[in-house]
Amino acid sequence: MRILVVAAHLDDEILGVGGALLKHKSQGDETFVCIATRGYPPEWSEGQIKKELAEAKRVDEILGISKRFYCDFPVVKLNTLPHGEFNRKISEIVNLIQPDIIYTHFENDINKDHGVVFNGVMVAARPIDKRIKLFCFETMSSTEWNYKSFIPNMYVNIENQIDKKVEAFLQYRSEVKSYPHPRSPEGIRIWAQKRGSEVCWRYAEAFMMIRSFW
Repeated sequence: MRILVVAAHLDDEILGVGGALLKHKSQGDETFVCIATRGYPPEWSEGQIKKELAEAKRVDEILGISKRFYCDFPVVKLNTLPHGEFNRKISEIVNLIQPDIIYTHFENDINKDHGVVFNGVMVAARPIDKRIKLFCFETMSSTEWNYKSFIPNMYVNIENQIDKKVEAFLQYRSEVKSYPHPRSPEGIRIWAQKRGSEVCWRYAEAFMMIRSFW
């Protein structure tokens, strides 16, 4: 199978679906990542931008990502773009990869970029001539900090993947926070334990199935 993650920002792909990506890879699936945004000066220095791109390459080595795509839209400004322009770019990547499964953001995350990405994926994966399974992932410090609940209906056992998930997240050094922040190594493990306990596993990632086919 061909698996595509469409995420707004660097590190979202690990927080939401890092364990599942590792599991897909272990089963012989091809995995791809599309990051919709990038930082721009003056908010982000050129040095910081280059550093984060280098960190992403190390992440790809750990997760076994076949290829990573960047749309290069401005961070935290996706809601200012013409929807057609953004949707076309996401559609181009979906048409290129021809994925069997897409993982993307929950539409009600507190970060507006996440909602724009969700809508773009929904447009790109319309079941006109495609049969793509769609799942939403949760992004810690964005999904749970809004008041609209993420209610999972699909779980992935990541007991054998949790250590590498944390290792991959630690590559994004500027994003690593100190516990009790959820974006900390301890926070990632605790959240995976919580989701695992809901279905009697030690560690799990949880998803909302948007569309599937048989």
